[in-house]
Amino acid sequence: MSMQPGVDTVSPSPPVTVLPAVLDGGRAVEPTLWNIGAALARAARTPGPGRIEYLRADGTRLRQDYPALLDQAGRLLGGLRQAAEQAARGEGSGAGLVPGATVVLQISNEPDLLAAFWACVLGGYVPVPVRSVGGERDRPETEQVLLAVCDLLDDPWVVTGRTGGRTGRPPAGRWLGDVEDLPAPRPDRRWHDSAPEDLAVLLLTSGSTGRPKAVMLTHRNILSRCAATAAVNGLTPGERSFNWMPLDHVGGLVMFHVRDVYLRCTQVHAPMRWILADPIRWLDGMHTHRSTVTWAPNFAFGLVVDHAAQLRDRRWDLSSLRYIMNGGEPVKPRTAARFLSLLARHGLPSSAMYPGWGMSETSSGVVDRIFDPLADEHDERFVSVGRPHPGVRLRVVDEGQQIVEQGRIGRLQVDGEPITAGYFNNPAQNRQSFTDDGWFRTGDLAYIVDGLLTVTGRLDDLVEVGDVTYHGHEIESAVEELGLAEPSYVVACSVPAPHTAGRDRLTVAVRLRDGVQADTATRAIRELIHRRFGGLEADVLPVEREAIPKTGIGKPRRAELRDRLVAARLTASDRPPGSDQPRSSDQPRGREA
Repeated sequence: MSMQPGVDTVSPSPPVTVLPAVLDGGRAVEPTLWNIGAALARAARTPGPGRIEYLRADGTRLRQDYPALLDQAGRLLGGLRQAAEQAARGEGSGAGLVPGATVVLQISNEPDLLAAFWACVLGGYVPVPVRSVGGERDRPETEQVLLAVCDLLDDPWVVTGRTGGRTGRPPAGRWLGDVEDLPAPRPDRRWHDSAPEDLAVLLLTSGSTGRPKAVMLTHRNILSRCAATAAVNGLTPGERSFNWMPLDHVGGLVMFHVRDVYLRCTQVHAPMRWILADPIRWLDGMHTHRSTVTWAPNFAFGLVVDHAAQLRDRRWDLSSLRYIMNGGEPVKPRTAARFLSLLARHGLPSSAMYPGWGMSETSSGVVDRIFDPLADEHDERFVSVGRPHPGVRLRVVDEGQQIVEQGRIGRLQVDGEPITAGYFNNPAQNRQSFTDDGWFRTGDLAYIVDGLLTVTGRLDDLVEVGDVTYHGHEIESAVEELGLAEPSYVVACSVPAPHTAGRDRLTVAVRLRDGVQADTATRAIRELIHRRFGGLEADVLPVEREAIPKTGIGKPRRAELRDRLVAARLTASDRPPGSDQPRSSDQPRGREA
């Protein structure tokens, strides 16, 4: 199968001697300690301005210094131990919480979630943060997630938070109680001295399958990554970070919160839904808190650019921002350059943007570099994400696991200190995810040129039409340039054509902007795709926002949408002529084009 022209090989210029596509970040940076619980204890006893602030959707905020977080975690640790002992006596098992036990945390209130996380760390238990949607309306989804996780972890302990007024035992797991009711009167200081190779956390990821997998991260994984990013990017206790990614996600929890505890700096957390509802709040918050560090996936920068008209009359001081990580999905150079240009009048340095790469399995970002808007904006397709951090090695291989030459696209693999040892209780997935010599298969396509890594997309996000393969995110980016669709609500996938055998057509699901006529937009999108992608024909499906499934940080799930479209076509389009079979309830709700 061939790739769209320009996708298969990226040749360096001028021609050079063929080199293997391998990058080595060098010797790992030694952390100043090897236990993340010790990092919290150090932050609590070290004088300084570092603290945590939680912004609320109602405009209020909660401030908490590190000694207060340690005290709350200690009291919760005592409550967890007492509740587990009572549960064990009631079951007649005689076994309470023991070091290494898994504890699922389904808690929507962020201060309580972090206190429970640290209580587990101090006790030597393995916290498993689980998304809690919040609200009685979302209770079925919340419980469904918990059931799947408890099945994966073989009946773990569970701590919940009160959501939507719900209290009482959850549908699965060994319940310890609601986090609000558990804290003991005094902190329990019987802390477990975890070793560097002990599990520190299990982070859930579903990838393209939708089935949960639990990524195992040790204290060594997390702290080696913290030390490396601090050294490479010059991060100090004087940083003031701003995060709006969920704290059950590797970005919010590890890349920001734990790193900032390690640094002993000030960290601000805002609700993701609140920021996405009005991206201007992100800029307001960073102005107010004089933030120096933040991050977001590319679509969020696009949302700010989409509000360009509102930026003209606002006044912010963003001159303190010096490290804006752009990761989590393919970086669009035009979007990044436009973001920097729009905010330059507010003092944002042109050198503040850092394209980067990482994932839950690498303890978050382990590759990055400074974005050059003058040079990088002219790369219409891809932008490099930089060099690996110390302690990280990268290579690009072909389908036969042979390392390719530099400049050729292949499959990205990674090895090193921050890399997970695998997925909890999932030997089949581990055999599939690791090579015989121990490298992790990331699932990304990439190439290496001049010592820099460029990620072109994910294997499971490729769109195959006929005998040609396209990068779905490139089609989506082209459609968004028309200005007819809402940013991050365009998804391209291949779907079997009706009444054909083995033939796929490109389908583009799109949420149109309010006031845009569906027939006019559909025609414009089809013409653009046909012109830009060598005569490619496309079906355009205008849909509502809810019809496009997304990840916990707001990225579209292309594979899941494709499955829904396939199911809808099999029940609606591909049924025998004259059949009165009703349509599938799984069909995405759309407007007729």
